Amino acid sequence: MTNSTTVPVSGNTRIVALALSALLAGGLAVSQAQAAPAEPAIATAAATGEKSAASASSLALTRQQIVARAEHALKTPTKYRTAKNGPIKLSTPKGNNNYLGGHNLNVYNNYNGQSWCGHFAAAMWGKQGVPAKYEASQRWRTHMGNRFHPYRVNRLPQPGDVLVWTNTSNNAFGHVGVVVSVKGRSVTTIEGNAGAGTDSVTRQTYSWDDKRATGGGPYLPSKKFAGFASAR
Repeated sequence: MTNSTTVPVSGNTRIVALALSALLAGGLAVSQAQAAPAEPAIATAAATGEKSAASASSLALTRQQIVARAEHALKTPTKYRTAKNGPIKLSTPKGNNNYLGGHNLNVYNNYNGQSWCGHFAAAMWGKQGVPAKYEASQRWRTHMGNRFHPYRVNRLPQPGDVLVWTNTSNNAFGHVGVVVSVKGRSVTTIEGNAGAGTDSVTRQTYSWDDKRATGGGPYLPSKKFAGFASAR
């Protein structure tokens, strides 16, 4: 049998031991908290003033991003050429027009010399959810399924959508523009392959039921308004 010896513990020693134990426990809790991944901050609807429905807020954000890209394209110096193999230049945006040289040679269409309104619209959408061969403007009408909405006087687009016109002489060709705002019956777009020299990124505002338009809708000379492709 082994004799055990009890060592008396003073009051001060007991206090020190308890304090040390508390410090060790606190340190463990802190280290565990630091090791855990941080939770993403979630703003409440009351704090932000936004709708609480996830589908509505995500849709609005997507449309906002498209509009932001279009506004940025209008105001930002952009690469272009004035000859097929010429030096690359930078545009000088002025107000509501960003002129890209007049030769359809720019970064949107990879300097290929072809019409580029469809390229521009696809770039604003981040090339997500766009029709196959989006560079052809009428693909935004014929290859979008139920996301294309033929013109109706009481059905207006939303920011981020793409307006589609056909040429009156040949409906295989036409023009498209990205909607950036809708106020009452006025629809404002930012479009590529339009404006100065028909080779600019430019802002346009249309009446939704312009009487000059063949069949109604936003008016462009020698074109018929077809409808719009919905961003989502």
